[in-house]
Amino acid sequence: MPDSFLVIDDSKLVQQMYRLIFSRGSLAGSTVHYADNGREGLSLLAAHPELTLVLLDLNMPEMNGLELLARRHAEDIHPHIPIALVTTEATEGDEARGREAGAWNYLRKPFQPADVERLVELARVRTPVRP
Repeated sequence: MPDSFLVIDDSKLVQQMYRLIFSRGSLAGSTVHYADNGREGLSLLAAHPELTLVLLDLNMPEMNGLELLARRHAEDIHPHIPIALVTTEATEGDEARGREAGAWNYLRKPFQPADVERLVELARVRTPVRP
């Protein structure tokens, strides 16, 4: 079964970067869902228990990444799916807040395709059993 991903980011440029990354190499053929804000992202997360990994921006309109993580925890939405925060916020405090909120991993923007590929490989190892 091919991998399935969710990208939650309000930047169309960043979404285009993900489209390129997920169209090449070992990630080609993956299913990728896109959301422009946390509210849309939470709905897509709830609707897709098969996700391999969620790539979540921190700063977005309507519902930011930390708010999404809090709602996901409060509503117990697919806790088996790893969520990586992807953000320009680069302090240790920012990363600690993200991990405390439930982020499984943390990736700083700007990132390279290899960074995303590494996260995918780590997520595959973390989530060997899918519903």
